[in-house]
Amino acid sequence: MMDIAEILLLALSLSADSFVVSMGGSVSLGKVSTGKVLQASLVFGFVQAGFLFVGWLSGYSIVEYISKVAHYIALVILAYLGIRMIISGIRDSRESVDLSGFRSLIVAAVATSIDAVAVGVSLAMGNMEFPEAALVTVLTLVVTVLASSVGITIGSAAGRRFGKIARIAGGLVLVFIGFRPFI
Repeated sequence: MMDIAEILLLALSLSADSFVVSMGGSVSLGKVSTGKVLQASLVFGFVQAGFLFVGWLSGYSIVEYISKVAHYIALVILAYLGIRMIISGIRDSRESVDLSGFRSLIVAAVATSIDAVAVGVSLAMGNMEFPEAALVTVLTLVVTVLASSVGITIGSAAGRRFGKIARIAGGLVLVFIGFRPFI
């Protein structure tokens, strides 16, 4: 059985990509309302927690399939989003990873959460029972929502202050996150 510190560390590690993508994706949004921050953060949180729980429910039978393709799927999605942001920054346009657009928000949330399925499967392989899996899922949701909220707030402020440079840097960060498993 995992103790609360281990569960929080797991939730923090799962939320790290959501934090960075939230920060990078929000640099072109300008001043963001509390409602938009909450909406985007909840999407990141629920997708992350949902993927983790689905992985736990799926158990051992799919682990080899998920682990073989998860990094490639995330790479393609994040590289696409990051390259769009870089081009937008170079052209000095406002087109970017639009976290205020629901479809783009879902794509970004899925890209940052694919690995959570494999983590969930590994928890099931470790014979984690439902009450503990539910606790891990809820804490992952809460930590990811908080991390994404902070990321959006920081990214929005950086975008207002640094504009074009922040959009290019945010795009580079997204591409790096996609390539990170291969480095």
